Amino acid sequence: MIVLLPNRKKIYLALLATCLGALIGCTLEAPPRVRDLAAQAAPALSSHRQWANGSTPGDPSDGWLASFDDAQLNQLAREAIAHNGDLALAAIHVQQAEALVTMQSSGLLPAAGARGRLGESESQVVSIGASWELDLWGRIRAQSRAAKSEYAATEADYLWAQRVVAATTAKGWFSLIKCAQIEVELKQIVELQAQLVDIESHRVATGAAPQTELQEARNALRVNRDAVIKATQAKVRAAQALELLLGRYPAGEIEAGPNMPALPAVPPAGLPAHLVERRPDLIAASHRVAEAFDQRQSAHAARLPSVSIDVAITGIRSNVLSLMDSSSPVKGASASFLAPIFTGGKLKAQADYYTEAQKAAVVAYDNSALQALTEVEAGLQAETTYRGRVAELQARVEECRKLLVREEARVAIGSTDERDALKSRQTLLLSEMDLIRARGEQLNERVDLLLALGGDWREASEATAKTGDFVYPHFPVANMKARPQNSPSLEADAVQ
Repeated sequence: MIVLLPNRKKIYLALLATCLGALIGCTLEAPPRVRDLAAQAAPALSSHRQWANGSTPGDPSDGWLASFDDAQLNQLAREAIAHNGDLALAAIHVQQAEALVTMQSSGLLPAAGARGRLGESESQVVSIGASWELDLWGRIRAQSRAAKSEYAATEADYLWAQRVVAATTAKGWFSLIKCAQIEVELKQIVELQAQLVDIESHRVATGAAPQTELQEARNALRVNRDAVIKATQAKVRAAQALELLLGRYPAGEIEAGPNMPALPAVPPAGLPAHLVERRPDLIAASHRVAEAFDQRQSAHAARLPSVSIDVAITGIRSNVLSLMDSSSPVKGASASFLAPIFTGGKLKAQADYYTEAQKAAVVAYDNSALQALTEVEAGLQAETTYRGRVAELQARVEECRKLLVREEARVAIGSTDERDALKSRQTLLLSEMDLIRARGEQLNERVDLLLALGGDWREASEATAKTGDFVYPHFPVANMKARPQNSPSLEADAVQ
């Protein structure tokens, strides 16, 4: 229904009253703060003050990639950040969310436009008008705030994706080195086994050994050669996987480093309750709770009457109509309201939908928090397990080396033939391969722990300077812009 007031004074009074009503309209309820959300939605975060598997005191720090002291790894991580396709998609999602903020916030401002009818006709009309929906119940404000929460969540997703790509690159690099070293060890075993075959052939020829021993030696050689083929294939696959992360053509041509990096000191793990403040994926989940919270408020507000103000100036020129009793242009203002009466249950269903969506967001936050806790506890437990395992394998390698020295000494003095020494060297190589595998797995577990703790792979100063400012040469549309001054913060002291 449109109410037209008879004179200008009443129009101004109506507009003033409506504006005052907008100012004292419904105040939006603030979404839950992160700490309150963590206490209510994820009680497991506060149920344990310390980690169950023990940890080094102190808070996790940034720049963990440099702790491996591998310059080539640092270069590969930056290449992956700059060219990885998944990160390009994440960057586009941030830009989409930024545009959505503008779209949803535009309703808070008046909309203006012009229209007219000109040409060789009996009358020409030109009208310039503006319309403004007064956000009495906070529907538009809630939509705007929900869009800002989604923007903040996608920014956090992008930051988390960077860390995942850096961690995956490190694990891929360690796996490539491990596969290359195992291939070298297996090739040495094949060479030793070939020597054993020659020795057995000579012994069979001289009648010192039966034919079956030669056949067993040849079968062992075939088994070892097959192991080399598999190891080479595993190395190529590891190289291809790493090249895919780097955005390169997966030709399997990237060369492995000469040595496996030494394991850095055990990182401090902080407290379980502080995990929500460090991990971007948990920060993103909390922002999505806030988004669902505001979407629910907007849906409930949509069931209430809406009020709009319209102002227009219209100019009319006519060769037929008499405008002697009217002034041109014509000025007018009106206020209108719309109260939903019957919508087939749409508005109620919409409110119910977003109510359930809010519940789902809370459950998703709880699930993410539990998963994060599990990842940290698994990483801390793996530290103890692999520390003991690597120590045992290292001791085994040392014992095999001592046995080899003894066998070679016995061969030198003629108390035994060369076969025992060759077999002892093979045993040493097999022990070294087990140690190589364990060290590679230990490095991968360390990377998983560092990622789970929420630290950035870069130093804090570098991360602050470069967050959201990465360029994708192969994906120019995903070129990230610097964050605007008024964009939502990723600080964890509040969801909004």
